[in-house]
Amino acid sequence: MTVKEYILQMNFLNNPSRQDQDAITNGLWAHNDKYHPVDIKPFIINYTDGKGEVIAGLVAQTWWGGLEIQYLWVSEKYRGNGYGKNMMLAAEDEARKRGCHMAYVDTFDFQAKQFYEKLGYSEYGSLAGYAHKFKRHYLAKEF
Repeated sequence: MTVKEYILQMNFLNNPSRQDQDAITNGLWAHNDKYHPVDIKPFIINYTDGKGEVIAGLVAQTWWGGLEIQYLWVSEKYRGNGYGKNMMLAAEDEARKRGCHMAYVDTFDFQAKQFYEKLGYSEYGSLAGYAHKFKRHYLAKEF
């Protein structure tokens, strides 16, 4: 049977399950793996208070020699105490141990662009128009 013999249906999922998402990303990684082994290794770094509540955290992954910072957050109460910087430096250190030679992150103009620039990241692009008023900045750093 060929693909033409099947009835194909396009679906729109407002609340996709993890399984739905994995079907797509696993398909993409299988394709990419034909060109170079895909070895994505996620990790989280966080700070907790005396009650065990997360007050700051970083979500990242490494792959193909790059550190991808996906999310960085510090509770407003704890900002300005170096927690963000410490998590970024720890993430970069872990990335180097994993053989990475670069890191990249994105941030909105109302978030932390100057913070990343102080850590040695340089803007390589931007995209305006989010919510018709914000600009998203893309930054990278070579190790």
